Amino acid sequence: MKLIFSRLPSLGMRLFFAIVFSITLIVFDGRSNAIMQVRNVLETAVSGLYYFANAPRLILDNVSGNFIDSSKLQLENKMLKEQLREKNASLLRFEHLKVENQRLRLLLSSPLRQDEYKKVAEVLTAEIDAYRRQVVINQGRQNGVFVGQPVIDELGIVGQVISVNETSSRVLLITDSIHSIPVQVLRNDVRTIISGTGQDDELLIDNLPSAVDIAKGDILVTSGLGGRFPEGYPVAVVESISNTRQAHFARIIARPLASFDHLRHLLLLWPTSEELRNAKTLSTQDIRNVVEERRNFSNPLTDLKSKLAPKIKVKLPRQGKEPRANTKVTQQEANNEN
Repeated sequence: MKLIFSRLPSLGMRLFFAIVFSITLIVFDGRSNAIMQVRNVLETAVSGLYYFANAPRLILDNVSGNFIDSSKLQLENKMLKEQLREKNASLLRFEHLKVENQRLRLLLSSPLRQDEYKKVAEVLTAEIDAYRRQVVINQGRQNGVFVGQPVIDELGIVGQVISVNETSSRVLLITDSIHSIPVQVLRNDVRTIISGTGQDDELLIDNLPSAVDIAKGDILVTSGLGGRFPEGYPVAVVESISNTRQAHFARIIARPLASFDHLRHLLLLWPTSEELRNAKTLSTQDIRNVVEERRNFSNPLTDLKSKLAPKIKVKLPRQGKEPRANTKVTQQEANNEN
């Protein structure tokens, strides 16, 4: 009988021949470069297939990598922008504190008599309308504040306390239309009374004889008459002079030195009657130097503070002239002093 399938070697025999063949190739490969050359030829022949088979994976990796890099860059960009905003906010805060520190230093050095008791007050709110200009400060009766107490800033007279509560007080500004204050010309000691007009940048001297020696640019300081404001504190600078009533009287407009559109910290003074009688103020030239120094110093601070810090604005449109309250010193008394 003829077999349909020929008998194959057993698995053991095939394994034996495979091992012998492998050992022979290893020995032959170690002693000759022929197999290495054959291998190089075969690898060169099939290398194109490697690149072709690997191309889809490379394309997919590049595309996914681009998406990942784009998302990562966007995330990093967002984080860097947030960090930049935080740094800018911190920088603005530091600049604000620096400016505020400079203003407080100047404020504390503003009294003309350094032995005078003083205290810093912060403006809480501005209560103003078409007929009044007042601010509320955070110092009250428990801090020793009293009605009539003079209030200044680093540039000059701001106003006086008109009402006192336990923890706060109300200050009437010198620009209020009912406020008047005795002043004198720093150049020649001519005394008069200056009144508010309801405008932040304007004070008025009215019904003054046109022959009085007052010129544009003169610095007006407190005269000390009436015992309300200490003598020698800067109040305003003469801006314009016009004659009225057939040139018998002059109408003088002055610009207040205090910064009424940037009121934040004020200084309360505690002058006593004895101090007012015996105090020795600075000389005329010293006061002029102080005024000029602080006027020049205020400009960069004001510009920077307007960018860095919120302000209490007290800007109002012009309105008609209101009756003014009587003061302890009349115009006639001021003229008699001359």
